[in-house]
This record gives sequence, structure tokens and C-alpha cells, in this order.
Amino acid sequence: MSTGTQVSAYISEETKAQVEAYTKSRGVKKAYLIEEALQHHLQALREIPEDLIIPSRLLLTREAMEAVADRVAKESPPTEALSVLFRD
Repeated sequence: MSTGTQVSAYISEETKAQVEAYTKSRGVKKAYLIEEALQHHLQALREIPEDLIIPSRLLLTREAMEAVADRVAKESPPTEALSVLFRD
């Protein structure tokens, strides 16, 4: 890889630990991993329609979170479409 511009960013301790574990186990440099990850991400953003990209983090209002929690807590039977999907 040619020399480039240094970029600085704050990341969580969990992400840092994952990066370090991956680079150690695969024997690659952190700069290589980060460059590849950014290239893959940017390519996906260019090629995948924007309305199909699901953000890695969602921000919900308290009311929306309560609605999600209520739906998850309910033990309702699967829909017919879901049953068909799992049968196939």
C-alpha cells in the first residue's frame, strides 16, 4: 500500500479490542484493515440503493422503544408468510 494521509478517530474500547484481536490473529496491520473496511463500506454505499441500507445504530424515541419492547415480549404465533419462509 502506498503512503497516504493519516486519519484520526475515536472508537469504542470494544471496537478497538476487536480490531486488535483480528489483526493479531490474521497477521495484518491495523492500517490495512481500516483501509479495506473503509473501501468496502464506501463501495457498498455507492452500489446499494440508499433505501435498502439499514443503519448499524437506530435512534428511537422512548415511545418507539416501548412499542418495540412490547412486540418482542408478546408470544404471538408466526405469520403465514414467516411459516412458509421457514418451511422452504
